[in-house]
Amino acid sequence: MLEAAMNAYWQDDRAAISVNAVCALAGVSKPSLYRDFGSEDGLTAAVLERYGQTVLVGVEALLSSSQSYGAKLDALVSFAADDPQMEAGCLFVKMRATRSRFGPQTRALLAAMEKHFQAHYTQFFTDAAACGEWHGGVATDLAANYLQEQMGLAVSQRATGKLSEAVRAFLMLAISVLR
Repeated sequence: MLEAAMNAYWQDDRAAISVNAVCALAGVSKPSLYRDFGSEDGLTAAVLERYGQTVLVGVEALLSSSQSYGAKLDALVSFAADDPQMEAGCLFVKMRATRSRFGPQTRALLAAMEKHFQAHYTQFFTDAAACGEWHGGVATDLAANYLQEQMGLAVSQRATGKLSEAVRAFLMLAISVLR
């Protein structure tokens, strides 16, 4: 059920997918959906959590890996520009942009995930500065927010059909200030 809903929400605008359509895709009845998730908001929050555990965990692992600062930046660019999963964009980025459409449970999870990823991006810059690989001249939380927003914009461009090469060039230019 979650996998079918996640893929449907990820491939299309979440607002364009009805609960009935999700039930049909998953082969379950509407009452069983409500029994399992309590509400449409419960389903949406569960989908977002699953997405975080299956897709975004890779970004987390990359940011905290033992690779050099430059190698991590290059890997982030590759993820945004080349990863086949990102052809449809990023479900987390899409949901952040349309948060007013969601119920309180999903909005709370979005806020928690934003805080979580901001902390990971900030730690990425803190670690790079501590070992002398980054000399940004700006606060780490500002650099973290900037990089996270540039990544979001890049995967959003992928979802609109921009070629990987164009997304890569845009993102390389955007992060050149962080090198």
